[in-house]
Amino acid sequence: MSEMRAAIVARHGGPGCLHYGTAPLPATPAGWMRVRVLACAVNMLDVFVRRGMPGVQLDLPHVPGGDIVGVVDELGEGSAGPDPGTLVLVDPMVNRKALGEDLPGGLAEYVVAPAGNAIRLDAPADHAPRYAALPIAYGTARRMLIGRAAVQPGETVAVLGAAGGVGVAAIQLGKQIGARVIACSSSRAKLDRLGELGADELVDTSGGEFGAQIWRLTGRTGADVVIDYIGADTWPQSIRALRRGGRLVTCGASSGFTAETDLRYVWTRELSILGSDGWSRGDLLELVSQVRAGRLAPVIHGVYPLCQVRDAIAEVEERRAVGKVVVVPDDTR
Repeated sequence: MSEMRAAIVARHGGPGCLHYGTAPLPATPAGWMRVRVLACAVNMLDVFVRRGMPGVQLDLPHVPGGDIVGVVDELGEGSAGPDPGTLVLVDPMVNRKALGEDLPGGLAEYVVAPAGNAIRLDAPADHAPRYAALPIAYGTARRMLIGRAAVQPGETVAVLGAAGGVGVAAIQLGKQIGARVIACSSSRAKLDRLGELGADELVDTSGGEFGAQIWRLTGRTGADVVIDYIGADTWPQSIRALRRGGRLVTCGASSGFTAETDLRYVWTRELSILGSDGWSRGDLLELVSQVRAGRLAPVIHGVYPLCQVRDAIAEVEERRAVGKVVVVPDDTR
């Protein structure tokens, strides 16, 4: 076999720039492994890769997809990795680059990655989608909450864009910590679902003044932590929604990178603005352990065969999903 089926970004632009087709079967370099993909979750990152990101040069055609679970198919020369046939979760981070973003990803039948990026899974193969949901969304959320904001039991955490993959993960992990979680979304239906997932308070952002709602819900003291990866559209109100000594944490800016900051709030309330970039291997190991033990159930919005990858990405891009969308091989759905 010299070819495989894959989702291919042929050029940057709209949905039509990604197609389902064939690509060369990747060779396995020394120290790397080739994985037969059983599940690959979709992220907004895949949308940004298809659209093209400012300042990022990507060799096209390109296969997106960073959240990968599969079976080791082949080891490259000198690879100290799991034996072929082992079920693994693949850590997408490769020397500060990422599978699916900078390197060919897992929205395909096969993907290659450093053998050291494998995390063995003691689980049935049909559990692959729940583990594929973990790295980018749940890993990012865990680092934001624990590694950067150091959220403590009893603190109030407001999550913007709460219905997305990172947002849902932040709600679940925040509740694990023992925080009071305020979920913010512009969709009433999504808010109802977020309430079912454990959010303590629900804020409808469709009217624009979500900051005032958070202020009222906290007895006019403000949230301890605000998770904001939306950026320009929400940043000014996120600043105002924080209590004295509060922390604003960001891992991205889907509505724009240039955000207005009223510095009077920053100094008078002694606020901390924290950036969070990705996840650590420790984050992924802990998340895998929690799923294995039944302490964490990643929220799966839908599962699509690879041949319907455009539909899967549309669920995320058009913001219909609550939680994660996962793509599986055509013959295993």
